[in-house]
Amino acid sequence: MKAIIFNSGLGKRMGDFTNTHHKSMAVLNDGSTILERQIKILSENGIKEFIITTGPFSEQIKEVCNKFNDLSFTFVQNDIYDKTNYIYSMYLAIPYLNDDFLLLHGDLVFNKELVEKMLNDERPSLCLINETKELPQKDFKGRVENGLLKEVSINIFDDNCYAFQPLYKLDKESILKWANKVKEFVQNENTGVYAENALNQILSEMKIYAMSYKDDYIDEIDNLDDYERVKDQISDYERSKTRTINL
Repeated sequence: MKAIIFNSGLGKRMGDFTNTHHKSMAVLNDGSTILERQIKILSENGIKEFIITTGPFSEQIKEVCNKFNDLSFTFVQNDIYDKTNYIYSMYLAIPYLNDDFLLLHGDLVFNKELVEKMLNDERPSLCLINETKELPQKDFKGRVENGLLKEVSINIFDDNCYAFQPLYKLDKESILKWANKVKEFVQNENTGVYAENALNQILSEMKIYAMSYKDDYIDEIDNLDDYERVKDQISDYERSKTRTINL
């Protein structure tokens, strides 16, 4: 099992911060950057090989990764990050998608136990939904039928749609199917959409099971309001878990 982290975006909604820093360099209340926290949690769950797509401030990302001497990193630079969505970064990474993978976005903050649950789950391919959370207006939702993912979009609000976070566990067969469809999109110069647009076209041929994260914490940081909220929420979540364990 390897991990691919998509970190090639501009992060414009973070205001002045991303004029001089990559979004994944935002510091959380525990003193770690978003990227440091992701790598630490994944490595503590046995992930030792990482593919990281980069765009602006790639040197900052590499500097963080250099702190983890016992891990292996491959960097995939997207030189047209300002003209493409992350589907193009996934296309560039296709030569390295040769194993089972955790696939995630670089702006996600999550707890360690969530990853542990995903990896310990016997189902080979998983996505994350929260059936108790109010549907976000502008973020991803997942359509689920009979326990399987059928669609990922920001524009779906039906009864079988749930809050969704882009952290996937995918077996080799599934990620290669997705990659091949991504390649088709890029060859047709359709690079301004989410990689999930390609995924949606082949989900009927795949078995990606929906796993609930309602008892765990995962959220993305898109803007400065998200940043203030998420860094406090993850601190509160982990403090509450620590108190529960100590009782």
